[in-house]
Amino acid sequence: MDASLTSRLLTELLPPDVALSVRTHLLNPRAPFQIYKQAAVAQAQAWLAALAPVVQPLADRVLAVAVENQGVTGLVALLCVVTATVVVMNWVRRLIMWWTRLVMRVVFWSAAAALLAWVCNRGVVESVTDAVVLGGRVVGYLGVLKDFWWQEYERYEAREGGSSGYGEGRGR
Repeated sequence: MDASLTSRLLTELLPPDVALSVRTHLLNPRAPFQIYKQAAVAQAQAWLAALAPVVQPLADRVLAVAVENQGVTGLVALLCVVTATVVVMNWVRRLIMWWTRLVMRVVFWSAAAALLAWVCNRGVVESVTDAVVLGGRVVGYLGVLKDFWWQEYERYEAREGGSSGYGEGRGR
């Protein structure tokens, strides 16, 4: 990356003191991070240079076999693409499940903390009284809802003539 672009990004994205610290301790060529990075890159290049004579003949043979059997090569490539797709989709599924579990836990514990704060604020007796009143209203609403659904069901049965409709040809 260009030094001016790096400097510009640092000043735009980070606070001034953090940008100065990054320039001083990470991007300075004499910083320990840069020295260790250069040593690691040199070591990796040395290892790759030592492995090249061993790996090169093996890679040549694999490519020669792939050229000789192009039908199998296409099948293997397709299998690799499908496998990579399944692996990535599994990662996405696991990530979504992790975030969903995290959100559900946060919601549960937030509701528990809110309930505890409500009980502490109102007192135990008043909280129980409020909960009983709320429960009674919910049960009353469910009773009205049950009656409405039952009336609609009876109206439907009366309109259809009371037949179940199973096994009979009704013209549809």
